[in-house]
Amino acid sequence: MGPTNNVPPRGSIPVAAGLPATVRIPVPGTDRLCIELGPRGWTPTGGSTSTLFIQDITGKRNLRLDYGYNVKTRAIDFHWNQKGTFAEFGIADHAAAGKAGAGLYKAAKCFRYGGRVLLVVGVAASVYSVVVASNPLRQAAKEVAGWAGAWAGCEVAGAGGAAAGTFVTPGVGTAVGGIGGCVVGGFIGYWGASSATGRVYDWAAGTIFRRVPETTRP
Repeated sequence: MGPTNNVPPRGSIPVAAGLPATVRIPVPGTDRLCIELGPRGWTPTGGSTSTLFIQDITGKRNLRLDYGYNVKTRAIDFHWNQKGTFAEFGIADHAAAGKAGAGLYKAAKCFRYGGRVLLVVGVAASVYSVVVASNPLRQAAKEVAGWAGAWAGCEVAGAGGAAAGTFVTPGVGTAVGGIGGCVVGGFIGYWGASSATGRVYDWAAGTIFRRVPETTRP
């Protein structure tokens, strides 16, 4: 059977869904702040009580979604903590996050751990697809390109989603738009790069290059 009739199972869906757990999703217009699901820089011995971070590479400038005692409301609640990001999002330190923030907090926590599991599933699916393919070399090239395309697509579409989300609702909208864009962009990037690589491989394999006959110079 030809390569077009033998399409092994692939991990585009788990890969795309798992990328937000590891990719730094850029937030345009914020001087290199990115959405992440884990902290950077110093963290307490018992671990951070935050699940969503919009931060720079050092973690010193950040807006993070936290759950715990809020010195402003004097209650245990979901709230935002920030250092050096008020100009970008207009969210003050210890500002209450409300029901939307509570839902985002829980979703980010699930994404952080579940996403890593999905990436492992994606790796397994990619390896399996190479093993069972009728042309392993072709399939391996497609999978490598697919993963690279997924990563790039996640960053590009995630940045667009983060920008749109910030315009609607800074903080919550930034995260929802960025993570959602990352998933969609990762899926499109995976399939686009994988499919393009398959076509190029088939073209190269089916192309015969003939040597141009030598001619005597006058």
